[in-house]
Amino acid sequence: MKTKLARHRWWVARTLVLPVHIIGFAIAAFFLVRLLPGDPVLARMDTTNGFSQGDYDRMAESMGLDGSIWSQLTTFVGRLLHFDLGISATTNQPVWQEIMTRLPATLELIFLGLAGAVIVTLALALLSVSTTNKRVQRPLRFYANLTGALPDFAVAILGIVVFYVVLQVVPAPIGRVNAGEHMPLVTGFPLLDTVLTGRLDVFFSMSAHYALPILVIVFIHASGLWRQLRLGLVEQIEDPATLFKIASGATRRSVYSSVLRRASASSIVMLGAKFGALLGGVIVLEQLFGFGGVGQFSIDAVNSLDFLGLQGFLIVIAALCLITFFVVDLVNMMLDPRRRPGLKADA
Repeated sequence: MKTKLARHRWWVARTLVLPVHIIGFAIAAFFLVRLLPGDPVLARMDTTNGFSQGDYDRMAESMGLDGSIWSQLTTFVGRLLHFDLGISATTNQPVWQEIMTRLPATLELIFLGLAGAVIVTLALALLSVSTTNKRVQRPLRFYANLTGALPDFAVAILGIVVFYVVLQVVPAPIGRVNAGEHMPLVTGFPLLDTVLTGRLDVFFSMSAHYALPILVIVFIHASGLWRQLRLGLVEQIEDPATLFKIASGATRRSVYSSVLRRASASSIVMLGAKFGALLGGVIVLEQLFGFGGVGQFSIDAVNSLDFLGLQGFLIVIAALCLITFFVVDLVNMMLDPRRRPGLKADA
């Protein structure tokens, strides 16, 4: 029994500690949000003709901000365990519902962008290990170093100017579809919903609107993934395990697969980091292209001092990041058993 538990400790321990990390960040977000300047209760009240303490207390109670900060924390943690993030002062709707309504559209854009970045990275990796021609390797190294310092919003603005204003090959950045078109709602993922409902006209319209922001994400983030993967490839190609495979007559496909598996660990970690970065960074892209999404809810919450809305947004985004890093950790240890705590395995 102990041996079996030791063999699975590498993923069991991480699974058990994940909810603790999420709750820990939620408590930190609770206190950080309350450091914002301004009084969220007064921001909701009409003080033109003055107000009484009773008016203030009733408004605070309706917003879930009555009582001491410790009683608020106790109530907050109790509700959080039931996935209750309170009522948004901006929309008067449950925060969880508001976020979950908008989040799929934001995640869809991130997933499509990162999927494109992974495809480009793997294509560059295949090209890199297939040839030693300097005329090929030099542009690959140049691209790996080109976009590392470029902010995605700057590339997006340049793309809008070039491809919309000058060349007019992409639609106006005014939303996910053309004016007058309606997006079907099934899963909350806009592009997927057009497929599920058979709305091909809306699908092609939305694809055209998605093209530029996705290309921006791919252009910016594929370079970082490729740079990290390239370093791993250089190291693993010269590794004794690779030389032994070649000397033993292994097929080229087998050698490529082995090298890529061992070289991809750091790139997978970076992919998880980029997902977390995009959860925050894509807010700017959504605003530039008029997509709305969960980023608009967070901006509205900040502007209106919606404490419950803002802390709910922070908790959901942090939970997604923590879950992503958890999955990345497990995938890495599955690809390379040597990374599992307490286990040893051959390459």
